Amino acid sequence: MVKDEVLSDSPAIESDYETERNKPMPNRIHGTIQTRLVVLLDQYSDRYQFSSEVTLDTTPPSTPDILFFHKKQLNWKTVEAKEKEMPITTIGILSPRQTIEDLAEKAWNTYFPAGVQSAWIVVPPLKTVSILTPDDKQLVFSQGTLTDPVTGIQLSVEKIFDCLA
Repeated sequence: MVKDEVLSDSPAIESDYETERNKPMPNRIHGTIQTRLVVLLDQYSDRYQFSSEVTLDTTPPSTPDILFFHKKQLNWKTVEAKEKEMPITTIGILSPRQTIEDLAEKAWNTYFPAGVQSAWIVVPPLKTVSILTPDDKQLVFSQGTLTDPVTGIQLSVEKIFDCLA
């Protein structure tokens, strides 16, 4: 088998992607929603810097789908492979073969102890977004306007999922 050949959907076989990022491989729905979110978040780019797939220097290393940082200029000469500065917010989008518990556990056990202030869990099959905070707040949005209590960001839930039937 060629190394880059796509492996079967068998849960017993982990791809290089899954091993390197410590999370299941995304599918087209995941990627489309991730793109939708980045586009929708752009209206807040005067206050925040949004990045995708940045590996954080946490234990274990983790790679959220989308991260919110305070806005600042980046210097390619000083940016390291693993980001030491913790984001304000992380977004995890549920992938095939991943559970909501996986994403919640990562927020509680990895992101919050490292200094992240809110974590979004996006669940495409249910068209919902949950926002968790370190003080045990859990907000669930399935319609209307999602509001992050930490950043003040507000997004239409329907626009996040308008790509799904």
